[in-house]
Amino acid sequence: MSRKTGLLAFSIYSVIFSLVFVFAHERAIRHTIEQDLGSIKLRVALDKNRLPIADPQLNYAGDAARVQEYIDALNTRLHKDMSRVRVLSITTKDDQAPKEQILLSGADGDTAISYQANMSHNHWLYILPLVIALLNLAFYRSVSQKREQAKRQSATSLAAKPKPQHLVVDLYSKTLCLSGDKTRQVQLANKPLCFYLALLEFCLHNPDVSLNQNKEVPDELLDIADKYFHRLVALGHTIRKRPNFSNSLEKTLSEIRAALDELLTHQPELKAKLYPPKAHGEGSRSKLHSYGLKAQKAEDIEVIGK
Repeated sequence: MSRKTGLLAFSIYSVIFSLVFVFAHERAIRHTIEQDLGSIKLRVALDKNRLPIADPQLNYAGDAARVQEYIDALNTRLHKDMSRVRVLSITTKDDQAPKEQILLSGADGDTAISYQANMSHNHWLYILPLVIALLNLAFYRSVSQKREQAKRQSATSLAAKPKPQHLVVDLYSKTLCLSGDKTRQVQLANKPLCFYLALLEFCLHNPDVSLNQNKEVPDELLDIADKYFHRLVALGHTIRKRPNFSNSLEKTLSEIRAALDELLTHQPELKAKLYPPKAHGEGSRSKLHSYGLKAQKAEDIEVIGK
């Protein structure tokens, strides 16, 4: 969150919380005053018969000094209780009296209690909305930072996600392994190794070709197998003459599949790309079956010593 955005958010929060606080504080003050007035009314009602309140209609002068002493004692108690109400006078009902008064009805007539209520707010309390606004802003910034951190961690984890494994064929050691675990290696003999490399390369450039065991192996595939065999000779792996890659094709494919079965046990997605399909069911030798590879891509294989 930028500084400008944070200042704007703080201003908005301050205004909202201040308005809510003013409204709530106003209601709390009025409620407190109503409770105090109820207590005053009850107290005066209990003491009314003992108060010498003047009554002009009955030509009764009363005792103003005693009534004032009672009012002073009552206000002292209200002050001690931190009440917002102060009693001004206790008289008989007077329609000309101030509106801020409560009436006590009785058999001897109505008694008016004039009072003054302090409606002022405690302004120092207005620091609370600002504190709440600051806390809310801090919470919001904390949540935003955690979200941003989670996004960065997610992006980092995606960026650091290991690349998909691919097949690594090492001509120096005549082994197959996976790029993610080069300690686990499977060896192949010269003939199946060269034929498998030729099959991979040939199918990569001819993905739609159909290779059937009942048909002759394509010359282009055989040429590629010869190329890899000569490379093995150059690396000193053999001095024998070139094998006939067209003979014993089923045995050659079986050796390739056995090696891949051992290597790709836990990588079915690679097995689907790099495993020469087997023929299944009745008519497995039919023209419909192809041992060619369909789904492989250039990045699925790496040849070392090519």
